[in-house]
Amino acid sequence: MENHFELCLCSETVMTWLATLEEDRSVLRAKVVAENLGYIVFEWDCIDGFIQLSEGEVRQPGDGQCTHIGQALTAVGQYKHDHSLFIFRDVHLLTDRLERTADYVSIVRELKRLYHTLKQIGNTVVFTATSPTIPEDLRDCLTLVEASLPNQEERQAIVTAWIRANCREEIPCDLDDEAIHRLVSASAGMSSRQIQSAPAVSAIKQKGLMSASVDDVIAEKVAVVRTSEVLDYIHVEETLDNVGGLTGVKDFLRKRSLAFGPAATRFGLPKPKGILFIGPPGVGKSLLAKVAASVLQIPLLRFDIGRFQGSLVGESEKKMRLALALAEGQSPCILWIDEIEKAFGGVTNSSGDSGVLQRQFGYLLNWTQERTAPVFMVATANSIQQLPPEFLRKGRFDEIFFIDLPTATERKAIMKVYYVNAA
Repeated sequence: MENHFELCLCSETVMTWLATLEEDRSVLRAKVVAENLGYIVFEWDCIDGFIQLSEGEVRQPGDGQCTHIGQALTAVGQYKHDHSLFIFRDVHLLTDRLERTADYVSIVRELKRLYHTLKQIGNTVVFTATSPTIPEDLRDCLTLVEASLPNQEERQAIVTAWIRANCREEIPCDLDDEAIHRLVSASAGMSSRQIQSAPAVSAIKQKGLMSASVDDVIAEKVAVVRTSEVLDYIHVEETLDNVGGLTGVKDFLRKRSLAFGPAATRFGLPKPKGILFIGPPGVGKSLLAKVAASVLQIPLLRFDIGRFQGSLVGESEKKMRLALALAEGQSPCILWIDEIEKAFGGVTNSSGDSGVLQRQFGYLLNWTQERTAPVFMVATANSIQQLPPEFLRKGRFDEIFFIDLPTATERKAIMKVYYVNAA
């Protein structure tokens, strides 16, 4: 975030839409970047009005009672102290609430006027929001900056600091470096506050930080995924022993069993992209998706494309972006798309949906090719003929397996699995 935001300030971008799930952390980081460039920083919300965050005695914007968004924007436009940065909180909530009222029209007009005023004065406004979706009427004025959740190094620092500050005789830490790495990896997709609170909750539950603390952190992530309503967390108990036959798939997974571990990260090995299973119904494609999560030792998230068809304009695409962003936030993980041909099989002839399906498919294709987060995609399909050819292009998946009806030898192996489990 810092580099992009600093670039915006250096290029005199006057209005920025700061998309973040950690508002306080992002405001602090924006303040540090702005002050390093010589800005005086103010913060505004609808309860307290303007508050000066930077040191120094300067005149406050407005009369100190600007708790209405319209008054606050007017005060910013009249503020003549150059090199001032104004961080507005909750404006996206206010505009959503006022969208169908006359106040919304006046706020949009005030913002457009403010854009030209700020260009002349040399000041900057930042609007914090939880979504990267900029209001349609303001896209020409606003520049998007997305603040990411803590990365691996930041999570490592947070967990290490918590252990140093809290783990003593009454709260022992029974984790070696490998276990701490797994704990840090398990906290991917969590905010800094959640990362700090998860070890505390586990330490109370386990009477210290133990190996089970990794499962406790994953349980916290499960709650985050379930509240999103766009992905499902799948609890996995299946292993390679539950699969009869399919030696090629088993070998593929075994060779990559450590691909998301700390040793692979230290050596800088590229993370595998994914795998596509094609075959008739009932041959075990869904079982293989669960087994892959077990072998790779990473969480399994199911992506149900059917629930992404919204009734409002842009809603379907927004849900798609949210789901993929959430999967990246939970990485390393497996993103499982079951029976994908039912969602995109008719993408080339979907003229009746105003292009929604093509946009969704195009976004998914671009994501599969360009993503850098360690998300292993497992897709299943019953019919290869219904899949768009560009989805099968080399590089989108590491391998494509055809799962046929079992041979006589495989049927014996499957029956053996059932007999062992029954016993």
